Amino acid sequence: MRYFKPTLLIVFSWLSIISFSCDDRLPSSSVAAVESGTLELSYAFISGETTNPTIVGEVLSEQGKKTSIVVIARLLDSDGNGVNDKSLQFSAQGGTFDTDDPSTKYVPNFKEFGFPDLGGNGFAYARWTPNDQLDKIESTTSSGAIITVKYTDDIIDNVEFSVFKSVDQIWPYTMNITANSQVDLGADSPFEVLLQNKYGHELANVMLNIQSDNGSISCADTCYTDVTGRINTIFESYSFSENVGPGVVNTSFYHPSIGDSVNVSKQIVIGTESAVGSCAYIEIPSSNPSEIVVKDGGGIESTDIKAEVYDSNGNLLTSPVMVNFRLEPILSGCYLNSPDQSTVNVETVNGIATVSLNSGTEPGPVRIIATTNTIETSICDTLNDELESITVPVIIASGAPYHIEAEYDPNSTEAIGGGFYQTECAAIVYDKWYNPVEDSTYVYWSISPLPPDTLIDAFVEGVSYTNNEGILSGTATSGVARSNIVYSTDAIGDIGQVRALTFGANGDSVASFINEDQGDATLFFLPGQVSLLADATYWDFSLNGNPALLQISALVIDFYGNPVVDAPVAFGGTGVNAWYELGYETYTDEGVLGAGAADGCFSWRDYGADDDPETLDIGTFNSQHDSFDLDGDGLIDTAEVSEPFLDYGQDGIEGTFDVGEGNGYWDGYSMINCEPVVRTDVDGYARIIVEFDEALCTLANIDDSTNPATCTYDDFTASLSATLLIPEITTSDPLDILLVRSPAACP
Repeated sequence: MRYFKPTLLIVFSWLSIISFSCDDRLPSSSVAAVESGTLELSYAFISGETTNPTIVGEVLSEQGKKTSIVVIARLLDSDGNGVNDKSLQFSAQGGTFDTDDPSTKYVPNFKEFGFPDLGGNGFAYARWTPNDQLDKIESTTSSGAIITVKYTDDIIDNVEFSVFKSVDQIWPYTMNITANSQVDLGADSPFEVLLQNKYGHELANVMLNIQSDNGSISCADTCYTDVTGRINTIFESYSFSENVGPGVVNTSFYHPSIGDSVNVSKQIVIGTESAVGSCAYIEIPSSNPSEIVVKDGGGIESTDIKAEVYDSNGNLLTSPVMVNFRLEPILSGCYLNSPDQSTVNVETVNGIATVSLNSGTEPGPVRIIATTNTIETSICDTLNDELESITVPVIIASGAPYHIEAEYDPNSTEAIGGGFYQTECAAIVYDKWYNPVEDSTYVYWSISPLPPDTLIDAFVEGVSYTNNEGILSGTATSGVARSNIVYSTDAIGDIGQVRALTFGANGDSVASFINEDQGDATLFFLPGQVSLLADATYWDFSLNGNPALLQISALVIDFYGNPVVDAPVAFGGTGVNAWYELGYETYTDEGVLGAGAADGCFSWRDYGADDDPETLDIGTFNSQHDSFDLDGDGLIDTAEVSEPFLDYGQDGIEGTFDVGEGNGYWDGYSMINCEPVVRTDVDGYARIIVEFDEALCTLANIDDSTNPATCTYDDFTASLSATLLIPEITTSDPLDILLVRSPAACP
């Protein structure tokens, strides 16, 4: 966690140099305009009243346990002097400020916020408190919460920080102490404390209470953590002889908003080795950090593992002891100290042996076994018995997103009312080694129409996260982020390009389209009904002639009873001799540049307005013969190149100005690729002509008693069906056509 922007470290050093400047330390009435200058920002997290705060480690939004951030801003002119009586604007989302328009002024110091050396002209500050349950955690993929401080459009800066919605996310704090295990009487030794919250953020500017009955701490009452979350101080042991032996340094912090304390003790042996007993037990303390990421995962990839060897009095053993570290089991690629090493012998220094644990390609808990090596060590083998400690001090987490694969499941579509539907989609997010990424990794979704279309009556819920629960499936899966495509009746059968996007370790985009990276998602038909009709269900070849030509209509309506437009319907059946297009306008079946000549189907080049297959302009490859009003004057300017036809409308008569006359395109129900597949019109109908031959009615009997002889024939029942060719594929109930030949003179 950052408490100063990188540039601020330079600023504070500069401030310390000029801290005795009279012009800068005394109040000034100068209100000159600031045309060019800078803002310097610093901040601290506090609990309690602003006049007497306790500096804490973070901003907390849990109701009843809230903490705040105080942002301190200094306005400088081009010469680096603080400028008073200027209004600064503090702005942020998700919370409230204690002032809306603070003005810069002289402030002697900000010691109550942990900045005793920061002060002078040009300062303003504001306290910001989050709304209930606000959650904005700063990470590699998120900037967290942002407070912007502005004087002019050119003089502006911001701070970024985390807001946690629950105490469980950050508490308890951890204090990792590094110090020598033994100090001579009256001697001093480095003493370091690293303060982190449960989430793993280093906590800056927090004052810790460090005390010992066996010596003094050099920072005394001003033990504040630095920007790395550390306190580097000195422990000096008292020099009287009664002080020889085990000593303890106690470090503690009380969090007033949480109402709880963290206390850690560090044992330091004071005096000679004779004060230390024999080898008794071995421990593996928690590592820092206790969580690392897989190799090339975009985070920390190694940590130190320590083994501490104690005597029977609970003192760290000052005599060297050989400790064997062993990984068991071994996560793929994980090693100790050097690649391919899973077991290492290390000698203790002041009772502590240390190895480096390095991640590989597999995430999971790391189990460490530390054993004193009795073959090489005499001090721990008095009873010819090894000392052993087994623990899991480290977790290897998955890395940052590196691969993403998006899919959707049209079979999980449901009606949600109002003429709308939703279909679940999902993306699995992997790290570089194809491990599912950590839970709560955000994935951003979008849907676009398939070119050349520019609009689609559908949207996808824009943000999801890994291991979220799908609304339709009710399932949550590690590494999988689920969302929903929502669309209307008008979009049924349309194809949208659906993309899932996340960000990798360096903020790089990691994206995928559904359906093997094509993004083509056909919007699902939720039955609904496909009905089949005919202009006649009975045909007598003897009376009506041969062949039988019947008009067949398929009506497609959706779950809500609305017609489904522009959906492909395939016709099929038994006994069919041929299928023909239903057309209203006469055309010459000569093909287009030889293509489609004499095929019995109306032919055109489906290239759009520009007649170029390489450009996806309006009308290109939409399986419709299009005409265009390019200048918007209401008159047809051009049409896709086609076989010549008489543009006389549905009655086929010129000058009646009926439906379709002069509209520039051929009016009829085109068979796609001259196959019995027809798209529905605006009313949800797809129409076609079916042909049956009288040969279906086979000869049953010849009556020779008549002159001429009389032939009778068996009836034939043809069965027709229509199938909607979009997910979900839906077929109509069969439509039966009774075909007969009345008795007649034999041919």
